[in-house]
Amino acid sequence: MNAPLVIAGVTVAGGVVGLGSGWLAVMLERFEKLEEEEHQERLDYERDIAEELSRATTAGEEPGAARPWAGERYGWTWLERWLSPALGAIGFGAFAVHEVFGSGLLIHLLWIAIFVQVVNFDLKHRLILNLITYPSVLAAVVLSAWSPGLTVTSAIIGALGVAAFFFIQNLVSRGSIGLGDAKLGGLVGAVTGAGPTAAHLGAVYAVVAGVFIGGAAALVLLVTRVRKLKDPIPYGPFLCAGAALILYLGP
Repeated sequence: MNAPLVIAGVTVAGGVVGLGSGWLAVMLERFEKLEEEEHQERLDYERDIAEELSRATTAGEEPGAARPWAGERYGWTWLERWLSPALGAIGFGAFAVHEVFGSGLLIHLLWIAIFVQVVNFDLKHRLILNLITYPSVLAAVVLSAWSPGLTVTSAIIGALGVAAFFFIQNLVSRGSIGLGDAKLGGLVGAVTGAGPTAAHLGAVYAVVAGVFIGGAAALVLLVTRVRKLKDPIPYGPFLCAGAALILYLGP
């Protein structure tokens, strides 16, 4: 077990990394020009509403009620200021308590840092960026040779298997499961691994855990009326939570 001072230091480092993740999220918003895209979408939406109103008025019909535009928030919010640092500190601290300081712990902390970024961005914009997932999958395959319980082969099988699973779900659900989730699934599969034996089913367990965590969270949100039945709920955070849980429990 690590010394208390090491655990405290790693926990503080997690908070700093989480805050940096918030800064990165704000920078990525600008790089991807998300606010400009939403502005154009809002203009198109308002134009369509005006055209429908004009058509209904000309035809002597009662125009349908237009739903107000639900805009997103940009820049620094509570997600970047508080949630990201908190998740980073909790995740880093938990793994520092559980694992001896070394290459395995450092690799796991890297994935926690990436998961924190994905959670924050997906909660805010319902979007998982290729700019994050593609390099992360590549890094996961390269680092698998030094990751606890993984091999390059199991990382590749896990990445391809989970990505294919969610890609099929995207086709079956007609887009309810986004392609961003499929790419994130590739990362989850790469960091948890899969293979022909029961000892190499981390990717399967991660997906199952994510499904259960997501189902429980969705039920709570529906019961508390924070979300309605037809409201979209981002799946990325739950998939990240399932992967983090499996990494914590070990291969």
